[in-house]
Amino acid sequence: MRTIEGELEAYWEQGWEGRIEFAFHYEGLKAPFFLENGQSLTIYNSDKTVRWSGKIDLVKRNTWFDKHKLNAEVWSYTKQKGVAYADWMDWFWHNPPLKAKLDFEE
Repeated sequence: MRTIEGELEAYWEQGWEGRIEFAFHYEGLKAPFFLENGQSLTIYNSDKTVRWSGKIDLVKRNTWFDKHKLNAEVWSYTKQKGVAYADWMDWFWHNPPLKAKLDFEE
């Protein structure tokens, strides 16, 4: 098991037409590190208290009902099971980025 500390990242590329992928960024990283089901993620508030902690279980979002209120034309095919799409998007689009810890198998 490997543990890394870093921050949440809403990763996108030109040509994706506003679509983002949920990623994790840490110092020295040269390529996107996309979150995968089964990884353990802890997201911290700015005062270092835990905002959310659990296993990643990305599920398809309901494009009719799952909306966000960000001032950005971004979207994702997925969301975290059990977390409102608006919250999940807000946490990854947060500025400054929210600090987090990721545990995963190598």
